[in-house]
Amino acid sequence: MTTPSKSRISAVVLAAGKSARMGTAKQLLPLGSGTVLEQTLANVKEAGLEEIVLVLGSSSEPILRQLPDSVLESVRIVTNEAYELGMASSLKVGIAAVSPTTDAALVVLADQPFVRPETFNRIIEEYRSSHAQIVIPMHKGLRGNPVLLDRSVFQEVMALEGDVGCRAIFGNHWERIVNAEVGDPGVLLDIDNKDDYDRLRNFASGI
Repeated sequence: MTTPSKSRISAVVLAAGKSARMGTAKQLLPLGSGTVLEQTLANVKEAGLEEIVLVLGSSSEPILRQLPDSVLESVRIVTNEAYELGMASSLKVGIAAVSPTTDAALVVLADQPFVRPETFNRIIEEYRSSHAQIVIPMHKGLRGNPVLLDRSVFQEVMALEGDVGCRAIFGNHWERIVNAEVGDPGVLLDIDNKDDYDRLRNFASGI
C-alpha cells in the first residue's frame, strides 16, 4: 500500500475546448514569451509531478504545431474526439489516460497560466496529510482550481456527462473534501472572453 508521503500524483491538463466565447483558441493566445498553454504547462512541469496528461480536442493541430519540442516531450498527449459534448468528455479522456499506478490527479485548466508551482505542491501536501478524496484551493474565501481528485472518485468522474466538471461530484463527498487555503490569486484567474484575457495580461505585467 502506498504511504501518503509517497503517493503518486498526475496532472490532467484540459485544453480541448472550442473557446467559443473568446472567438479564437485561447490556449494559443500570446502571453509573455510564449502562449497561455505553454505557461500553464511550464508551471505544472516545475511542480515536479509524476506525469502530465494533456487533453487536446478543438484546435489540436495548431496547438501541436506551436508547442515547443521541449514541452511535447514532457507530456502525454491524448485527444478528445468528442470535445463538443462538453468538459465532462475531456475530463473522462484525461482521467482514463493517467497511469494505473497514479493515486490522485490534479485537474488543471489550460487557461489558468498563473497558478504557481508551489500552489500545486500545497494542494498535494494537503492531500497527503489529510487523506482527503478531493482537495480544493481557496483564495480569500473563494474556491478556485486546480482540484485534486483521489483515485477513489475516478469512477464517478467517468460517469459524468455534458458540460460539467469534477465539481459535479462534490455533493457526494462533503465529508471527504478539504479546502486548502493558498495565497495565490492565480487559482481564480481564467480566460472566458477578451476582457478576461486583458485582465490576465495586466496581471502578468504586474508580477
